[in-house]
Amino acid sequence: MRFHFGAIPISSDITPDASWKPLRQPSPWMALFAAIPIGIVSAVAVAGLWLAMTPLHLHDMTALSLRGMLLSFAGMVVVHELIHVLVHPMSGRSPQSIVGAGGPTTGIYAHYAGEMTRNRLVAIYFTPLVVISFVPLLVAAVAQVASGWVAFISVVNAFGACLDILDAGLILLQVPAAARVRFRSLKIYWREHETPTA
Repeated sequence: MRFHFGAIPISSDITPDASWKPLRQPSPWMALFAAIPIGIVSAVAVAGLWLAMTPLHLHDMTALSLRGMLLSFAGMVVVHELIHVLVHPMSGRSPQSIVGAGGPTTGIYAHYAGEMTRNRLVAIYFTPLVVISFVPLLVAAVAQVASGWVAFISVVNAFGACLDILDAGLILLQVPAAARVRFRSLKIYWREHETPTA
């Protein structure tokens, strides 16, 4: 794993040709606008599940301090990106795994600069949502215990995963299951592959 300050770097070892097909993606800003409604629906759904499945009451979340919410949000962002890295090929131990901050729309990011299977990339997108938002919810529902802080992080993470959900949806709709994918900065390319490995 390596660290990078600035926008996601452009991989110099990929030259899109006839074998690599570009994923049809909106521009970064348009993707952000398209993802916000997804985030709202996701957050509302997760909040509703907390209220329906656990002893949590709405005032348990609204009573949290602003300072505590900001600190929780910052910690959640870091953990969210580190979970992305753990799902990378070699679990982040490859120099192709990049953790960085910067750029006009990227903020803090976890990026994999190498080639991988389509299903690996989909897993990279969805794992933080499952681990941070749904695993605590399921534990709280089974044990019938609830924490306003945990629920807040779960709900905010569900909203924050909106771009992950959007990108995963675009990939599932456009890219065959056996394909290989890779990034060139924010742009995703894919090509057919017979034997996926990573």
